[in-house]
Amino acid sequence: MKKNVLTKAFLALVAASSICMIGCPNGTTEEPDGPDVAVGTIGTPDPVFLAASKAAAELDSNKEDLIVFYKRADSDYSKWGLWLWPKGTSEGQNGYDLTAGKAKTKTVDGITLAYWNISDLCASDAKLMACIKEKGVMGKIIRDSGWKNKDPESDQYMDMSEGMHFLTLTKDPTLYIVSDSYDPTIAAASAITKDSIKVSLSVKYGLETSASSNGFTVVADDGTEIAVNDVLNYNAQDNRNRNFADTLLLKLSSDIDWEKEWYVKNSIFKPGAGVKVSKIAAIKAEYKDYVYEGTDLGLTLNGTKAAFKTYAPVASDVQLLLFKDSSQLVTADSVKKMTSDKYGIWSVSDVDVSNYKYYKFRITNEGVTRDVCDIYAKVASGDSVAAQIADINDAETQPAGWESAYTNPFTGEYTDAVIYEMNIRDWSRATVTDSTGKFLDIANSDAVINHLKDLGVTHVQILPMFDYAEKNADKKYNWGYNPYHYNVPEGRYVTEGYTDGTQAVKEMREMILALHKAGIAVNMDVVYNHTSGTGEYSLYDSTIPYYYYRMKEDGTYSNGSGCGNETDSEAPMFRSYMIESLKHWMKDYHINGFRFDLMGIHSKEAMTEVYNALKEIDSKVMVYGEPWTGDGRAVTDGMTGAINAGDFGVGAFDDDFRDAIKGAEFGDFKHGQVQGTYNDSGIITGLVGDTGKNNRNPTGKPGLALHYVECHDNYTLFDKLAISYWRIINEITDPKKVTTGNLFTKIGDDGLTAVKAQDKLAAAYVFLSQGTPFINGGQEFLRTKRGDENSHKSNDKTNAIDLSFKNTYSDVYNTYKGLIALRKANSSAFGANTSASATKVKTGVTKYIAGDFLVYFNATDVAVDINAAGYTKSVDVSSGTPTESADVPAKVAAKSFVILKK
Repeated sequence: MKKNVLTKAFLALVAASSICMIGCPNGTTEEPDGPDVAVGTIGTPDPVFLAASKAAAELDSNKEDLIVFYKRADSDYSKWGLWLWPKGTSEGQNGYDLTAGKAKTKTVDGITLAYWNISDLCASDAKLMACIKEKGVMGKIIRDSGWKNKDPESDQYMDMSEGMHFLTLTKDPTLYIVSDSYDPTIAAASAITKDSIKVSLSVKYGLETSASSNGFTVVADDGTEIAVNDVLNYNAQDNRNRNFADTLLLKLSSDIDWEKEWYVKNSIFKPGAGVKVSKIAAIKAEYKDYVYEGTDLGLTLNGTKAAFKTYAPVASDVQLLLFKDSSQLVTADSVKKMTSDKYGIWSVSDVDVSNYKYYKFRITNEGVTRDVCDIYAKVASGDSVAAQIADINDAETQPAGWESAYTNPFTGEYTDAVIYEMNIRDWSRATVTDSTGKFLDIANSDAVINHLKDLGVTHVQILPMFDYAEKNADKKYNWGYNPYHYNVPEGRYVTEGYTDGTQAVKEMREMILALHKAGIAVNMDVVYNHTSGTGEYSLYDSTIPYYYYRMKEDGTYSNGSGCGNETDSEAPMFRSYMIESLKHWMKDYHINGFRFDLMGIHSKEAMTEVYNALKEIDSKVMVYGEPWTGDGRAVTDGMTGAINAGDFGVGAFDDDFRDAIKGAEFGDFKHGQVQGTYNDSGIITGLVGDTGKNNRNPTGKPGLALHYVECHDNYTLFDKLAISYWRIINEITDPKKVTTGNLFTKIGDDGLTAVKAQDKLAAAYVFLSQGTPFINGGQEFLRTKRGDENSHKSNDKTNAIDLSFKNTYSDVYNTYKGLIALRKANSSAFGANTSASATKVKTGVTKYIAGDFLVYFNATDVAVDINAAGYTKSVDVSSGTPTESADVPAKVAAKSFVILKK
């Protein structure tokens, strides 16, 4: 939505304003029980805006430089810098390096502002300068050195086609364009019901104390006008004497027609043409309570006859398009009219589909018509261009040995699980060196499946397998965290050139079946928190504009995912859709658990409902996720911890324990316990699965904490430890300086010996702790990505699994295998043992008691004496098989651990 240059300075007033405008003009002396001001009084802007305008004129009168002004109440600007990136790119580090601590200050009319002249400070960055020259859009984050603080929490984007000078006010999510003047303006207008509009002004305005239009009109693009019956102070609707307001409620004489564009006007305020009314809040409010109780949305097939249904309450027209084959999916071979009930359920039944294979819905919303793949479809053509007319539970879609009933090879308790993360493409390349990633590569690979069995994992967690935005023809590497269609398998993982969507169904099932036959459960990484695009690039927006997303009242998408949008799990039909989608993956594909990406975007209420629905299918289903978001989220009760919702519940990754073991992932390069930067309290908390209120897992169930030191994100454990070692021996203190390339060569034999010890120690913390262990595939044999911290779209050389490492670094592999075997054989001691205790012996040394076991962890560089009184055996896991011995050591070696048993 394009913002007027003059009005954008006041967009924060769209909702409950965080910017205070000047109150009554000088000399106004109303009685307390009378109106605040005389009718028609015009307020003045906040002096900060006027000061920024004057400062900009002095610094850059020609408006050629990109300048960011910043105002904080504490006036401390020394620790702040700008993370800058041209929109469409992702790397902002250089901009930060060039601006950190370099803010200047300027005082105008007694107001001191900080500012960065980006054109000067970043002149050496070609990409940033090109963006400025082209007057493009540049992203901006004001942050401190450790990423501990962002101000505000959300990203901001500077559109230089609208202005070159911008102002950020601390904790205010709105980015203001600094204007030459601040004439009274209508800043924004949002319909909140069909017959009321919330209007934000740049200054306060004195309203009539009885029903009146106050000069406001509401006019459509075709000239149609709706009379304004009354205008109230939005924040004091029951007290007309509080009549000096910058946020207003306009009550209309009739409903708004959604098919037209509407504008709010008032001759006192600019712009004269009025401000476009956003319909988003009203649309979401109108349908906020509705839930379709049936389960037949999408296609219902009965022989050669079919019924089609979709939920499109905003649509003025919906048609069914039928196609004979996949050779062309643009011009329909047949078109059927669909009809709507009063709730917006569009349907057509008794359709003869004997000559048709694919279908779409042609949906007209707000005058815009799009052809849309059915979001409720369970099978689709390549790239989900069209939904397929097929029953995915027909015999021909089922591989040999597939059972129609749901199956789960895992029968243990939550903490009996050992979760192993895999990406199909990475592991395809382990045995098929030129593969672009295929379900069948995994299904047919004895080497891969035998490796998993030998290691002893119980669950594989597979990176996104639903249809994501990359086209099948695109062979470039991508993890798949950009959902397009939630119910359909990703076509890039299917045999190339397929023309029937059921092939995707069958091949994905073949992979799952092969893992199940090996006794390994399958968890699915799901990304219901955002979609790859919005508007015409979203099947969901194309079906119901805005409904599936959290929206701001100014018409923009809330961005809690950091990917441009966030879904709205409080919208009943999205929550229902998400739950039905998850049930589909369980029932139709026998998925045994779900890892929720950015689970903090979903509310606790939503995740509880998700879990309760899924446990009805399988009481052993694993549900867990990241208890955080990617940015400033709009949800007020995000899923920030685990949920004790039953025997299992909803678990959450514990990044506090991860950071304590090996150093935080963000805020420059950090070291942890195993590298000698000690965090004994964090280690103790993690080992016992602390469930205190300040921990990620505030439920009283230690087992619901997912413990890990490596996942697909960030450095592999080996790379993190190797880079740490390289930094230490080279006495590097610059927190940003790291190394890439062949890290084995760079650290040498001595470094490899040291890193192996640290790696094994890190694994021991995880596998012997109270919680549920999780490792990334290859972690057990020193997987490296050559120092690539974010390989989500790097090449296959970086990401592919090399199984030869298993033999090359067999001592590490066998230690992981032995730890897993020990844990699985002693589930009462390790996992959910609320009697476990841990204490600090000395800095870097921890004593840990769990059941019949006593474990000493020594993260220091010297051997340490231990007290083994009461314990008669030691347990060695280094061979891959836990072996008990009567030889009880008196010391625990440096960077090592000792396991004792009664």
